[in-house]
Amino acid sequence: MATLLLVAGCASYKPAPAAPSALPNQYSVSGKVAVNAAGKGYNARFSWSHHNQQDRVDISNPLGQVVARLEMMPDGARFFDTDGRLHLADDIESLSERELGWRLPAAGLRYWLLGLADPERAASWQEEDGARVLLQDGWRIQYPAASVGAPDKLSLKRNDLEVRIALYDWQLASQ
Repeated sequence: MATLLLVAGCASYKPAPAAPSALPNQYSVSGKVAVNAAGKGYNARFSWSHHNQQDRVDISNPLGQVVARLEMMPDGARFFDTDGRLHLADDIESLSERELGWRLPAAGLRYWLLGLADPERAASWQEEDGARVLLQDGWRIQYPAASVGAPDKLSLKRNDLEVRIALYDWQLASQ
């Protein structure tokens, strides 16, 4: 019994792809993002932190300077631009479209970063050439075949928008 508890305590976090799962109460991750929106390319670094039902995403330039901040709460979204001006909206998707020129699928992304489907929305999983593919909200989210535990890469595609994300420095709190 003690050995079983010890092994379970040392196990790494591995999201279950097909089962609707709740988010951990708290996590943070850093990464790089490359966006191709209607033929225009954007690159940035980011730091994402999730605590309870709130998310904060700091977007940085290649020198590491924070140039924008997105905050998502159950009652709305906030965007702080390069000049520190505050922009508000009911949801992050419409706010990002207005301020960035493309819809950031952040409501789903808070789950997708962890290799999970948003349990509030219809989803299906597929295997393609050994890679796991999640289809949700009109998005095609692909995880590399080698992903074990929390993903280190994913790509999202929808219409004329493609987002590639590399993740590192995961900090996961137990549920």
